[in-house]
Formats: sequence, structure tokens, C-alpha cells
Amino acid sequence: MVEGIRQRAGGAIARRRRELGLTLADVAREMNVSDGYVWKLEKGLVNLENVSYQRLLALMKALRWTPEEFTQATGVAVPGLTTEEMPGVPPVPLLKVPLKGSGEYLVLGLPGLEVDPRDLRALTHRGGFVVYREGEEPEPGELAVAEPREGDAPLSPVRFLGLNSRRSYVVETLGCPTERRTLEKGDWLLHRVVGEVRVWG
Repeated sequence: MVEGIRQRAGGAIARRRRELGLTLADVAREMNVSDGYVWKLEKGLVNLENVSYQRLLALMKALRWTPEEFTQATGVAVPGLTTEEMPGVPPVPLLKVPLKGSGEYLVLGLPGLEVDPRDLRALTHRGGFVVYREGEEPEPGELAVAEPREGDAPLSPVRFLGLNSRRSYVVETLGCPTERRTLEKGDWLLHRVVGEVRVWG
């Protein structure tokens, strides 16, 4: 029975690698392991439930799988990212939010909270993340993400203070010290922040 589960997982990994046109060496390099280790994974000779969390993340990254896709394909739960159903306890919904500018995702578990995932984006900020809704303007006093309409200037979280007499955005930076700035509507977009994720070290 256990061997069957391992072979199913290994077969899923091998199929995914071939679909992406990757070699054993490509995946091994991304995971910082030997080609032989990846071969063992694909043959079902490694128990994925005993593989370290960081190595699982490296495998998912190499194969461009989200945690949900990985679990669905292999049948192996990802610790901390995939919830297991317990009697009387509803499963925690997982929300996959694109991390702006990286091609990666932030996966959030939001128990008891329903959020429409459309147009949500995440941005790294102060050792954590801000989650914002693209295209939704903030109300005065709310946090927002300022995005230049053109150019390569980085996105930055700000506090929206309101509009001035010329209908330009007046914002306050979140750095120390804070700084008040005026952003022309023709040059900038403001997106409303809907949440912050703090990462404790």
C-alpha cells in the first residue's frame, strides 16, 4: 500500500518534469541535490512525507507547482500549507495570491473568512507582505500600494491622505521618518491594501 502511494507520487513528479521539458539535472540543480536523488523521487524510492519542508518547497518551485497542485497530483500533504480535515472542524480555505514581480505566490490560510481572490496581489514589505486589490482605489486614511503607470520604479506601500485641489493623490510614506508626497493621477495608480501578513522570525 505504502509503495503504491510512493509510486503514484513519483510518477506524478516524473510526468510534471517531462511536461515542463526539464531534465533530472535541471530539477536537481534547483533543489540543490544530486540527479540520483531526483531519480529516486520519481521511482517512488523516497518517502515524500519524510522529506524536509525546505526540500519540498524547492521541488514545488522547480516543477512550478502550487502547494495545492502538488498535493492533488501526489497525494502528499504539505506541512503548514495543506490543511487536513478533522472531525467537526471545517477545513481552512487556502488563497493563492501572486507575489508582484517575482512569478511566485503567497499562500494564505484564512479560517472563517471569505475573500474574493480576483485581482489580489501581494508585495514584500518590512519582512512581511501587504495584500492589495489591483484597480481598487483606497479611501482617505487607508493603506495603499503606489504603482507608477510607466517606468521601472518599485511599488511601495503608502497611506492615502486624500486628493489635493488639482485632484492629485496626496500620500504619506511608511518609512521612518514619514514623508508627504504628491502623486499625479496621470503618472500613478493607487491600489487599496486589504491586509498585512507579518512574518515572525
